[in-house]
Amino acid sequence: MDIIKEELRKSFYFFWEMANRDPQSPGYGLVVDDSGKPEIASIASVGFGLSAVVIGVHNGFISYDQGLDSALKTLRTFAERIPHHLGFFMHYVLTATGLPRNNAEYSTIDTAIFLNGAVTADAFFDNPEVHRLFQTIYDRVDWNAFVFDYKGKPTFRMAYNPVEGGDYRWNRKDPWIWQWDMTAEQLSMYFLAAGSDSVSEETARGLYHGFSRKVGKYGDYEYVYSPSNPLFVYQYSHAWIDFGHYVDDQGFDWADNTRKATYGNREWCLWHRDRFPLFSENMWGITACLTPRGYRGQGVAPTDNPDHPDGHCEGVVAPSAAAGSLPYAPEIVVPVLNHLWKHYPESFGKYGFTDGISLEGDDLWISSRYIGIDKGITVLMLDNYLHGTIWNLYMNHPVIQKAIRKLGFRKR
Repeated sequence: MDIIKEELRKSFYFFWEMANRDPQSPGYGLVVDDSGKPEIASIASVGFGLSAVVIGVHNGFISYDQGLDSALKTLRTFAERIPHHLGFFMHYVLTATGLPRNNAEYSTIDTAIFLNGAVTADAFFDNPEVHRLFQTIYDRVDWNAFVFDYKGKPTFRMAYNPVEGGDYRWNRKDPWIWQWDMTAEQLSMYFLAAGSDSVSEETARGLYHGFSRKVGKYGDYEYVYSPSNPLFVYQYSHAWIDFGHYVDDQGFDWADNTRKATYGNREWCLWHRDRFPLFSENMWGITACLTPRGYRGQGVAPTDNPDHPDGHCEGVVAPSAAAGSLPYAPEIVVPVLNHLWKHYPESFGKYGFTDGISLEGDDLWISSRYIGIDKGITVLMLDNYLHGTIWNLYMNHPVIQKAIRKLGFRKR
């Protein structure tokens, strides 16, 4: 069995079957966040799902007409029914209705991931109604409203929550929640904003250069790192933006940075085998995922976390962590996928690899559930490795072409 192709196929079917496919439902197209909680949908899952539908058509899993029907109805759901604030969507909504999950915040990153999927669908389906719906959704996003001056630099807000005591706001009076002032998963947000005529080139470049780029090292691998350092932050934007063929206006190479972060993540696991015996050369990958104690934000060193200077890890290997880096380090990722399939077949279920594996003493734990964003990074990166489908579509979309010019990115 070709594990890459089979994992790709099964991961696609997560998005086809774990989405609301009721054509009469106001929540058509919403994709569950966690297979164990099907009543809650994640806006980011939908973004991955729209791209997964394109992958499904490209690979012959579904027909073009099936994919087009799905994309049309999903975009209509978001254009006409899903609540938004100045064009930004909530992190979580109810799968059946599209109504807000209690206390959820309007999230910039989840909106960006959704828009990435919408860009992909708009690029792939040659249909005037798809184009109209995409433009309606994209044009109403008021990027400037979520920009503020932070320490003398234009910076994106993370989120807005008008509900006092709501998610991430808690007891704070200010409804604006945190800011993207660090290296993390938000790179595609700068492209999406730069592609808008409402955002000036000066603002677009100021935002892109406004977040910190701390350099750290683990073992032999030095790279610009994220404060909590889970592997997904080096993958999510890269699932759409083909950094392998572009560098920024100062020549910085984000693809090489992800390659080094991937090797650093593996190196950290190898150095911690005494603490976590599950880890090995072919069993590594630390990122946010399900654990025996629920969903946790694992990360490795280097880190800015003062409570966990050597990283925060519960010993759970996430298959999506390695899979999400496949195009950047296939020589160390393919052995992981083969090892998982051979030695942990229980982890390979209906929708491919489940969310996490750990060993505590003699007790092996394998998640029975799937997380939408983890299957999302898996299906996109496996297909990008095999075919480059999403990279080719996304990078050639007029919005992204405009962003490339405004930000000053250039081909290698």
